[in-house]
Amino acid sequence: MALAVVMVMPMAVMASNEGTQEASTLQSKSLNIVGKVADTAVGTITFPAGLPGATINNPSNNIDDTGDPQVVAASSEPVVRIKNGSTGALTVTLEITAWTNSIVASEDYELVDTTVTNVTTVDDVLSADGGAASVDTLVSIPATEYKALYLEVVLGDVGAVSGNSTLSILGES
Repeated sequence: MALAVVMVMPMAVMASNEGTQEASTLQSKSLNIVGKVADTAVGTITFPAGLPGATINNPSNNIDDTGDPQVVAASSEPVVRIKNGSTGALTVTLEITAWTNSIVASEDYELVDTTVTNVTTVDDVLSADGGAASVDTLVSIPATEYKALYLEVVLGDVGAVSGNSTLSILGES
């Protein structure tokens, strides 16, 4: 015959002091990334291949195609335009995710009036290290108007790789 001894100890059950939270926002339909001329939505901006460490400032978009890339010169053309479809002015914030495969060492932008056609330098910092970043441009787009967006990347030091990133255009009234 076996004897089992069970000790009953009083236990205090403590409630957890942690709680999970979740929040989401709806996607804004007010700011749209559109082609250079047409109001057709742009889905992709592509930078051409370059040597490791090179500065690439002639991307194209999937609407205007590779035959009509961005031009940074005395007669400049943006890669895309940003259209404010709202009824009020919106200040633009650019957000970028980290570039995959360390393909980009840094990325810069210029956001100017569409009437400006002499952009020769793209040097407002979007991502100093190719990582994720959020930049309040302090540029406001009036209702129903446009701004021209210029982009430039400096490639990383590793050759024979490709990568991608997501650029989001956010607006605040």
